[in-house]
Amino acid sequence: MILLLLLILVCFFVYEYYFPPIPRPKGVYPYALLLGCPTHADGSLCTSAKKRCQRAIQAYQDHQFETLVITGGAVKNQYTESIAMKNYILAQCSMPIICETRSKNTWENMVYSKEIIQNQPVLIITSGTHARRACAIAKQHFHQYSAIWYPEHRPKHIFREMVSRLLYIKIELQKRLP
Repeated sequence: MILLLLLILVCFFVYEYYFPPIPRPKGVYPYALLLGCPTHADGSLCTSAKKRCQRAIQAYQDHQFETLVITGGAVKNQYTESIAMKNYILAQCSMPIICETRSKNTWENMVYSKEIIQNQPVLIITSGTHARRACAIAKQHFHQYSAIWYPEHRPKHIFREMVSRLLYIKIELQKRLP
């Protein structure tokens, strides 16, 4: 019983080390980084992408950021996520948007967006299940960041994120080991 409790405690501390709490948003950010989602086979946005776009529109209208960087390449088909999301947003709201079109995953979202954002503070926009891992990765690329999100409760997405977090910890551990 004590061994099980000790194992749970170790897992908790490992998790907290790799996924620290998300810093609270501070003021108006010069950039917001909207993380992409793959489009459907016909190029239309999936539900998650639409919810992320709606969250970005709401944040812009609430004056939380000045310029939106949408990140995501053509991951699952020939349609570029960031372009499809940009078109969806501009059909509803006018705002300054820059598209990053090369990335294929969250790590690359940060790497390629850093080239655009440089050392400016950034507000990350994603789903609730993805926000903590996205911020853990952002911490390695940006000095000042925070996140806002929409709630995500679908079991499929929660499970996928759990697997992604375990893979992230494995990759980070491998970086540290000789």
